[in-house]
Amino acid sequence: MKIEILCTGDEVLSGKIINSNYSFMSSKLEEVGLNVIWGTTVGDNKEDLLRAFDLASERADAVIVNGGLGPTVDDLSQEVAAIASGNELELREDWLEIMEKFFIKRGRVMTENNKKQAMLPKTSELINNPIGTACGFAINIKKARFFFTPGVPRELFLMLENEIIPRLLSISGENIVTKLKTFHSYGIGESRADSLLKDVVELAPDKNVKLGFQAHFPQLETKLFIRASSADEIEKNLIPVENEVRKILGNYIFTEDKDTMEASIIRALSKSNQTLSIAEFLTQGNVSSRLAAADRNGENIKFSVNSNNINTLTKNLDIDNDMEKSLILNEKIAENCRSNYSTDLALSVLINYLDNNEADTYITLSLGGKLISRTGKFIGDEYRVTLGSAEMALDCLRRYLSNLPFDEKSDFER
Repeated sequence: MKIEILCTGDEVLSGKIINSNYSFMSSKLEEVGLNVIWGTTVGDNKEDLLRAFDLASERADAVIVNGGLGPTVDDLSQEVAAIASGNELELREDWLEIMEKFFIKRGRVMTENNKKQAMLPKTSELINNPIGTACGFAINIKKARFFFTPGVPRELFLMLENEIIPRLLSISGENIVTKLKTFHSYGIGESRADSLLKDVVELAPDKNVKLGFQAHFPQLETKLFIRASSADEIEKNLIPVENEVRKILGNYIFTEDKDTMEASIIRALSKSNQTLSIAEFLTQGNVSSRLAAADRNGENIKFSVNSNNINTLTKNLDIDNDMEKSLILNEKIAENCRSNYSTDLALSVLINYLDNNEADTYITLSLGGKLISRTGKFIGDEYRVTLGSAEMALDCLRRYLSNLPFDEKSDFER
């Protein structure tokens, strides 16, 4: 089945908004074995949209249209869908009632223009949106089935997984099972991972496993994708390849599938019943913000301090401010952070920018009477150094909690 994704909106076309909706939809469809063969972006212009719908209806079997379902004059999806399908718009009383209840529940008054969101082409199938006022709908235009979705990401994500994908799989008529296995790693680059893993898919008896990578600095995703006729066939082919990936990438893998680095760290801290305090210099608070997001009740992360002013940071931790930025200073910061805030562990990260676009990042873990440290050597702009330093610090903490080498060299260091 050939699928096209058609995204609408002047703000998307102009680049004012990054089109993350497209990448989400395309990747989710790939996970279930559905292939996207066209991706189109169109502005808020009736003639352009009509032409785009017409082209898509000729070359695709199914089209997902994203955006243009709002209440304002530049939201044109329903109107253009009605023209393209040869139907008139009609007020869907069932959706209007849902919208009215939506506003009443939130103590808001529904304005007249919101009724536009309940105007759908006749013969269209209403698709529920449980968290917003823009319902989705589906309708045939020529030979293609069109699915219209809201542009608000969280509304789209829910509708795609719960409503659109099941319909697409039903249309495809393929009796297949798919699985996407993902390994998340830090410290190994895409080219080296590709070289190390180039033959792993040969371990699948039926040779039906595909290997792929997605690099988003400083992490790397290694993906194994399989389509098969049954769950047993997937297991038979995927397990030997999975095991070989784990064996080859080893300590570089920090989590699998939908798990995250920070979630794994919080689980490890909880399991060992340990608390942590954090001190950061020039990291923009990346370490503590990521860990705090995984520890919303504050059971493990008891204190964090982040500053771009070294004198303020050291004064806060009762350290003489005449010390130069060095590993020795960072170890003192970690030691005082753990002591001052009475935590089991303290993690300190200090970035020291050098000449020639280089930086040394000092990472220290204070264990109470013992210090573990390493220096990461980075080259690149501030964005790369900041993200790389935060990721390395988190990985060092993860390694300590997993009894792995604390200072294994990363491909991202100079």
